[in-house]
Amino acid sequence: MNSWELFNKVIGTSDRILLYGKPGTGKTYQATKVNVPEGKNVYSTTLTIDSTAAEMVGHYIPNEAGTYDWNDGLAIRAWREGTRLIINEIDHAGPDVTSVLHAVLDDADIARYTLPNSKKETVTPAKGFTVIATMNGTPDMLPEALADRFGVKININSVHPDAIATLPENYRTVYTERDEDDIPMSIRAWKEFSKLIDAGVDLRSSATVCFGRDYADDVIDAIELQDV
Repeated sequence: MNSWELFNKVIGTSDRILLYGKPGTGKTYQATKVNVPEGKNVYSTTLTIDSTAAEMVGHYIPNEAGTYDWNDGLAIRAWREGTRLIINEIDHAGPDVTSVLHAVLDDADIARYTLPNSKKETVTPAKGFTVIATMNGTPDMLPEALADRFGVKININSVHPDAIATLPENYRTVYTERDEDDIPMSIRAWKEFSKLIDAGVDLRSSATVCFGRDYADDVIDAIELQDV
């Protein structure tokens, strides 16, 4: 059973899932699209070292009356609505965000958060709240307390078949039969490569800008071998 088959089995049942592995495999796309309850929003954020807790929890914004209104952050919106929150690049969370994630990812029966608004409102996650996090590294790169909050961790070590199907037909065989050590797996790079070729950019230039000089020769050899 491959990693995507495992993902399809647990999504919709497990409420804390961590997808980790090489970039460009479709982790975020599948997290956004698969088994989303009808009529539910999906909230998504990509963390950087500069991300703040306010983005997750909320903050005040000015209104037309010259005062300020409280604006929920993405995590609190997902809590209130009982819907899916996607946290990309979770390993990039700084201390400020990590402290909030500990609360956001607590077990549903004990999770609660007091908002820093004028009401000091305490909120709890509504039924249906789930989190799917992604990262390009491995779970041991996360703080232990954060990693422990994900009961399900799946190493995504292959590109989703639906993503491969988005490639032009003449490159699918090249892609699926490539040597993974010599040719990158990123679907984004391959799609951009095919666009450049279709636009009339020569093979060498297209391979170099999409895959880098270190991989360009191997990509070209594979394409010529398949007589694409």
